[in-house]
Amino acid sequence: MKAMNAPLVNDDLWTRRGISLLWDADELNKLCQPQQVISLRQLRQLYAAGWPEDDLPLVNEVALVVAGLEGCIDALPPEETTAWLESTIYPAIVDFQREVAGGGGQAALVFWIVEPDRLMYRTSEDAWHWHCSGEHKKHQIPLSHCLFNGAQHDLKEIHDAKGNRLGLYHPRIS
Repeated sequence: MKAMNAPLVNDDLWTRRGISLLWDADELNKLCQPQQVISLRQLRQLYAAGWPEDDLPLVNEVALVVAGLEGCIDALPPEETTAWLESTIYPAIVDFQREVAGGGGQAALVFWIVEPDRLMYRTSEDAWHWHCSGEHKKHQIPLSHCLFNGAQHDLKEIHDAKGNRLGLYHPRIS
């Protein structure tokens, strides 16, 4: 995974607000217990139901942690994946930010990424690309474009105190 020249997040702000792609297992374990992580399917169900407050499994009342994005990306051909991310996942992210996070500053949406080595930053496109697997391994998906719809330039790398890269953080999609 190649680094980008972007501001860094060296604190835990990403655990309380914004949208993050997290790939460090130790940070995930600090944030929540395994049973607190929901599936991408559950995220979509919560979105479809209008984010019912009584059913919203927020960690520490401020973070929704989601696993399964990678599996869904790998299940579809790249062209379909891009369209699916833009038409299904992006609207859920924006709606979470508006309805649950009070515009983005009151809760975090964290996507757990198991294979960060499949992410690479392309300076020429100002985008993080996901390297597909299986029969589509020669293809890449502009993941940051799909998830942040043109606001990917505000992405920041999450680092710990030792400088280790933990993930990517976006404060608010506008």
